[in-house]
Amino acid sequence: MSDETESPYSMTESLLELRRRKPSYGRLSTQLFVGTLACLSSISLGTTLGWSHPVSQNLVMNYEDVADNKLTVLLSISLLGCGFGVSSCSFMINHWGPKRGMQFIGVFYILTWWLILIPRSAVQLPGRFFLGFLGISYSMCGETLYLQTVHFRLKRYISVFQNSSMVFGVFISHVVGVATTTFYLSVCCALIPTLHYFFVLIVPESPVFLYQTSHVAAAKSLAWYRGEGNFYEDMANLKKDWDATRYDADSYGYMFTAKVVYRGLLIVLGVTYFQAFGGYFIFLFYEVRVWAEGSVISPVVDSTLGAFFFVVSKLLWSISHEFRWKNVRPLLISSCFFSALALTAIAVYLILDNYGFNFVKWLNWMPTLALACFLFAFEMGLNYFPKVLTFEYMPFQVYKRASMIVQSVHWLIAFINIYCFASSFTTIPTYVAFIILAVQGYVGTVFCYYFVVEPRGKSLVQVQLELGGNPIGKRGALYNQTKRTHVIN
Repeated sequence: MSDETESPYSMTESLLELRRRKPSYGRLSTQLFVGTLACLSSISLGTTLGWSHPVSQNLVMNYEDVADNKLTVLLSISLLGCGFGVSSCSFMINHWGPKRGMQFIGVFYILTWWLILIPRSAVQLPGRFFLGFLGISYSMCGETLYLQTVHFRLKRYISVFQNSSMVFGVFISHVVGVATTTFYLSVCCALIPTLHYFFVLIVPESPVFLYQTSHVAAAKSLAWYRGEGNFYEDMANLKKDWDATRYDADSYGYMFTAKVVYRGLLIVLGVTYFQAFGGYFIFLFYEVRVWAEGSVISPVVDSTLGAFFFVVSKLLWSISHEFRWKNVRPLLISSCFFSALALTAIAVYLILDNYGFNFVKWLNWMPTLALACFLFAFEMGLNYFPKVLTFEYMPFQVYKRASMIVQSVHWLIAFINIYCFASSFTTIPTYVAFIILAVQGYVGTVFCYYFVVEPRGKSLVQVQLELGGNPIGKRGALYNQTKRTHVIN
């Protein structure tokens, strides 16, 4: 007998308890669809960053002066665009909504991809900047839309793929870039947001955004994503957060100046510095044969293998972080330390090679192995937990602005990292750059050990007391459904 026709008199207490605990995800098809949209927007950002890699290889290998100022700016300018794009996108999401933001950004993003096919430097420099600017904005809108619509029990499954989508986009760019010409690579990268744009037209606007102007429109939107009868709890949570914001509209102003908030923000920014300046983007933009001056197998295989390491390490640790939630602090400390060890190994190899030790020619696989170890260690914590710490340390009243600051700083520091590495490529030995990166990794280990407060299993009040200062604000109603801390406030 089906659940719909089962007699209520046949119900038992154990059966009722079993049904109460049975998860109700709502309508899967629409939620998986919006999750796919988020993954595609993130893949598009990855192709934007990865596109610079094979194009950069052609420039670097055929350019007489690698450290020429015009070339270094050209190679790193997309990261600067990402830094400026974060704040602009945050404004658009707050005032237009994530779907409308994607519709507006998407037109210019697609046009920029086609304009970048023009080889003139007058087009390439602003083109690369706006690819980063529009790419990060497009990805943030897609991520925001799925976070505000998908049931919290499904988010962890979708997050595994969404977190890995950017590096998968990098992988696509590497494989296509080494197999074809720059023209076909650019066409391939342009087709992804073009296809994605038509899919975006199908979905309604975010219910979180619509709730600001119409509760009925928000309910209809959430019903489209979840299905009828599966969204009432989240509507109640939306009301709680909306009421808290409406009754204290200026809360973010005085909360940002609170000691416990800016101290937590400074800690997150410190971790973000070691994340962005840790060497990750150097490996993303420059393959082994550039900084190690050699090839293990062949340029094509080496490039593909390096991109494969990015994807596998990201995917494995995304699964671990989502389904086996561990303490933040030990993983951050371990991530900094083992990343520094891998960078130290690369520096030692380059020193030996620089001084002409003959046995080094038998260790040409060493940089590739060290790269794989670095990526695995980096994804362990440094490339994941800055967002988590922002989420855990900040009251929901200031979370959006704090997140915007952290992400903007991340991309700006990444730009400085790539620019400094490229501009000093011929002025100082390469091993010096990796020694500096390794030292920063060891400093990051000490920083995380002494300053990072473990948030797992603690309320916001407990975290803020450990940060030092009077507790202020609260975590949002939707936050409490993430099941990360297993506490109410």
